Amino acid sequence: MKSKLSHPVSRLALAAALSLTLTSSAFALKYAAVEHRIPADKAIPAWKPGAVESVPEEELNLVGADIMDEITLGWVKLFRKEYPRLSVTMQARSSGSGVPALTEGIAHMAPVGREALPAEYDGFVKKFGYEPFRIKVATGSLGSLGKTATSIVLVAKSNPIKGLTFKQLDQMYSKSHKRGGEALTTWGQLGLTGEWANRPIHLYGLRPPNGIEQFVKWQVLQDGEWRNGIQNVKGQGFTHAFTVASNDMRTQLGGLTYALLANLTDDVRVVPLAEKDGDPFIMPTLETVYNHTYPLSRFVYIYVNRPPGAKLEPKIKEFLKAVLSKQGQDVVSAEGVFMPLLPSVVQEELAKLN
Repeated sequence: MKSKLSHPVSRLALAAALSLTLTSSAFALKYAAVEHRIPADKAIPAWKPGAVESVPEEELNLVGADIMDEITLGWVKLFRKEYPRLSVTMQARSSGSGVPALTEGIAHMAPVGREALPAEYDGFVKKFGYEPFRIKVATGSLGSLGKTATSIVLVAKSNPIKGLTFKQLDQMYSKSHKRGGEALTTWGQLGLTGEWANRPIHLYGLRPPNGIEQFVKWQVLQDGEWRNGIQNVKGQGFTHAFTVASNDMRTQLGGLTYALLANLTDDVRVVPLAEKDGDPFIMPTLETVYNHTYPLSRFVYIYVNRPPGAKLEPKIKEFLKAVLSKQGQDVVSAEGVFMPLLPSVVQEELAKLN
């Protein structure tokens, strides 16, 4: 069951949050303005620290995402207070440093602000023969650049399409068509008439590997192959590249791109999405992203080297329990960019620790 916000999300508050995000693009990867004041749900169980035996200065090392540094540091402080004999260290390098640090044996845990990329998985699996274990630790942001913002779909502002399903996006973007159906190459095939009937669908995207590109590939294409002919936009980082696509739709009216809310310009609009045929089309808002009713909402993770069937080290298990507690999700809430997890997700992730 999806829980609801304990307070309404006003249009004014949403607009203000997005305005701060858009005007802070110069700080895209290192700074993000507060987006929300969503409290951690009271139904999330409180953390009751368990016994963790350790020798003085025993280490617990976290290596990973710089974009998660504030919430990771908050969790570290929470844990240090209860276990002062442990030397809990944190290196906030990048999301791409996390799983390789596990592979190299220099980290006990790896906070990663996205799903691990195939090359990161492959290096780990090649060495150990199994995949890294991962736990969801927070929900991504609504629109803050670099903060695992929810993915969206943009079309030209004059495009009359009312909504798109994952199957239709797969039919446009993929040559594998794992969701079924034939290739869609014109807007008329999606039911548009008049001047739109024969207008070609012009697709934009990012050259792989990229965390956003890979997320869309996994979620929408079900890891199918991209079709040929997608225009891979370039710019000063992926955020600027998406804005290049948005600006191009001023004249390329048949254009469509996956992007972020920060790439919204006067020339384009956001298309509501449905994961399955018959589902309602949903727009990305604070509430729909927090509740994960918007189908391209994101999570961020902590990865661990846990052999199949093996128990987690007590200090690792206890740290993850702290993260998945009311206190740990309060840390996420206080940061105001990443969002706390729903109680149902917390319960699912806690069950994985046993």
